[in-house]
Amino acid sequence: MRIKPLTWRKISQIFFFLLFTLTILQATYPFKPWIPPELFLWLDPLTALTTQIAGRFFDAIFLLALIVFISPLIFGRAFCGWVCPLGTMIDASDHILKPKKRNCYRKWRFLKIALLVGVIVLAICGVQYAWLLDPLPIAWRSLGVIGMALFFLLFDTILSGLIGIGVFPDALLNFQDKLIGFLFPVGNPSFNGLAAPLIIFLVILGLSRLSRRFWCRYLCPLGALLGLVARLSPLRRIVDSEKCTACGICQHNCKLDAIESDFVTTAKSECILCLNCKDDCPTDAISFGWRSPRQMMNKIDLSRRAFIGTSLTALAGAGFLSINKINPRQTDRLIRPPGALIEDEFLERCIRCGECVRICSTSGKCLQLSILESGLEGFLTPLTQYRRGYCEYNCNLCGQICPTKAIQPLDKTAKQKYKMGHAIFLKDRCIPYRLNEDCLVCEEHCPTPDKAIKVHKREYVDPVSGEKRVISYPYIDETLCIGCGICENKCPLNGEAGVIVIREGEERLYI
Repeated sequence: MRIKPLTWRKISQIFFFLLFTLTILQATYPFKPWIPPELFLWLDPLTALTTQIAGRFFDAIFLLALIVFISPLIFGRAFCGWVCPLGTMIDASDHILKPKKRNCYRKWRFLKIALLVGVIVLAICGVQYAWLLDPLPIAWRSLGVIGMALFFLLFDTILSGLIGIGVFPDALLNFQDKLIGFLFPVGNPSFNGLAAPLIIFLVILGLSRLSRRFWCRYLCPLGALLGLVARLSPLRRIVDSEKCTACGICQHNCKLDAIESDFVTTAKSECILCLNCKDDCPTDAISFGWRSPRQMMNKIDLSRRAFIGTSLTALAGAGFLSINKINPRQTDRLIRPPGALIEDEFLERCIRCGECVRICSTSGKCLQLSILESGLEGFLTPLTQYRRGYCEYNCNLCGQICPTKAIQPLDKTAKQKYKMGHAIFLKDRCIPYRLNEDCLVCEEHCPTPDKAIKVHKREYVDPVSGEKRVISYPYIDETLCIGCGICENKCPLNGEAGVIVIREGEERLYI
């Protein structure tokens, strides 16, 4: 039995989506991947281009992105229709959120090229903002952080309910333990700030109510980049004018609205080779073949005036982001992961993919996605939240998995000496200082070999009863403290801890 080309496309989409999911599943503790979790991000030409321009660096690993970048020279914009995991999820949502009528927004095609120009101009100015619209970081963040957490919580709740009512309790309990050990081995996920990336993802899928693949048609800058290269491809849609009855089915069902009103001309930069037109044609008038690249090379949907306007807007945006500073009173609590580059270089490289948050050995409790804590330019960058979780002393996974090396890899010995900040005691909160009662939870949990938390023992006389007792008052040896936050995390007080970690004395790497 001969498999239709359209079926091959669907098989390709499923295969690459499963491969993408498999790379996400590799990002777990203990970290022993046999497929790099960063693979799809390394293959992303938009990430490679904007990150290296903004950060003024070159990393040979991003040469892998040339595979995707030059593929349109041969196959056209097939990556969007056959490989892209976000495109596959959008196709799935299209079947659920079908628009009630066919809407044409063709005049908006220029938007994705304008956005491409905008993110490149921002990168030239040292502001890396492509991640906000780049489909591969969006897909990784949405599936790797949000998707895995929701999947885990859903199935954990279902399994706990079934075990509670006595449905195969031993077998399901064993399966539940294996699920926990595979996805979140240290503890249940506890992510903060997921509302913003979730809204971004749901809006992208929800745009299917306006038209099929609305995101890919009008907003995706990676699609625009590949579309510009695809204009040179010799692979094109061919229509036999003698067989064509001008029924319009091909144009009506085109995923990217690439077929013009004469039903023969095709916008090569828009066509993702979904093959719907070939499969739907009642007279078999449509085929795909090799012709001169100059044939059917449509004009770029961005005028000179729009190009200049987009560039000026991007320049203004770069200026606005540079003057948009966070509240100085908050900066002392913004602790970056161990191995993070100095702040400006970190923001230029970080693509907000969420890989470091996903693999954090405390199951997403220590590293969290920031919202506005680090300003607009730091939106969705990783920050520590020590009241939720601490930086595990023997863990160095965030630096191993970062695809752009915004977090530099550190071996365990170097990481255990790396100073993220240092702890200070709030004497109006700390139990020994405030209540004159012993509490050495912080000292007991301090992981450094010589204990960065020391104690002074002093005699205390109760002013009411006159009772004398010896109280151990803790203090920080700043030469030993690495700012891991376990003291802040384990403090038994509700609300603000009696000991907190601040950025003072932090180490940040220069490249």
